[in-house]
Amino acid sequence: MFRPIADTVAEKFRDEAAPFGAFVSFAEGLGHREQWDQRYGQLALSESQAKRAAAFRRPMPVLCLTGSWCGDCALQGAAMQRVAEASPGTVDLRFLHRDEAHAELVTKVQLNGGFRVPITFFMAEDLEPVAQMGDRTASRYRSMARKALPAEWGEVLPPAPEDPVQAVLDEVFDEMERVQLLLRLSGRLREKHGD
Repeated sequence: MFRPIADTVAEKFRDEAAPFGAFVSFAEGLGHREQWDQRYGQLALSESQAKRAAAFRRPMPVLCLTGSWCGDCALQGAAMQRVAEASPGTVDLRFLHRDEAHAELVTKVQLNGGFRVPITFFMAEDLEPVAQMGDRTASRYRSMARKALPAEWGEVLPPAPEDPVQAVLDEVFDEMERVQLLLRLSGRLREKHGD
């Protein structure tokens, strides 16, 4: 994430973003709740992931700019929620619907010249930017490539995962764990906390 949008992200996180349950209720009002509930119900952390998430110690605010209509958003959002639930008091996950009300942020985070979702912002406890993730995960793009690109691409891509939904959860978990380790090992934060 670049410095020019850091203040906007922090402000949106503090003042306008909603936790998972409230966002899913909002999605229901737009007729999009079913896919969010379905994805959430399909996902569970492995024993190893749950143990590692429970060991998270640094506060980690997470803002997901998302679309209630978007299947990839529902999948990644539900995956992040599962990680947040496994690390209570550490991961503060909030969602912001990509619409005109948030145009100031939306227009600043275009990817490849487009307004894509989800875009997830990871921050330190003082809302200092740490990392950004978006839009689809690698496993989702590989799946799309197998269907849309010439056959030779199929020869170089890894085999399709047995469980594509679990593959996305694993990718999301890995990124959240990476950010947590970045925060835990940060010289700035270690000095602040004396650890």
